[in-house]
Amino acid sequence: MQLAPPDPERVAAALRDVANGAVRDADEVARVMSEVDALLAGHQDRVYALCYRFIGEPQRASELSQDVMLRAFQKLPGFRGDSRFSTWILGIARYECLNARRRKKDEVTEDGLVEASDPARSVLSRLRTREREELFRAAAEAVLDPMEQEAVALRYVEHLPVDEITSLLGLTDKSGARGVLQRCKRKLKRELSRRLAELGHGTSFVRGSLD
Repeated sequence: MQLAPPDPERVAAALRDVANGAVRDADEVARVMSEVDALLAGHQDRVYALCYRFIGEPQRASELSQDVMLRAFQKLPGFRGDSRFSTWILGIARYECLNARRRKKDEVTEDGLVEASDPARSVLSRLRTREREELFRAAAEAVLDPMEQEAVALRYVEHLPVDEITSLLGLTDKSGARGVLQRCKRKLKRELSRRLAELGHGTSFVRGSLD
């Protein structure tokens, strides 16, 4: 008979007790760690599947899924049951996957916000990679909510189809991700123009369409 998976909230609480020294008995610590292993192992296949969907390379997806498991272990004491555990751990996986993909790209020049022929491209190319990333990230964080930031990343960093983004984000309104992206376009255009102007590079750099 298959055993029921450990209760995530109980395991997280037990791991907090181990971390803060409330549990010191070696056998009890071993029992807690065994339950942590069982809890994480029960979600490893789904984590790998998500990583493979994002990365598309079996070996890299496997490596990344291990990174996700380590990150989940590190964050597990903070799990309070505010969401389903599967939602929580897949959220960590999605974050790690996006970071892995972003590290392979130049966010500002690949995100679809700046035309290849636009003077902004040469302006931004003179900035260091970190400065370019910080410029775009600061603009996005200033004017986009977390869902909007994820929509922009999925479309212009991950290059996912609009319909797939609508499904991934669970959008139920008629316009779906397309409406969200159009709203993001307007917000980011104004904010990037303003920030580039503050740097002394004019205000006409930002592309007019995010289609």
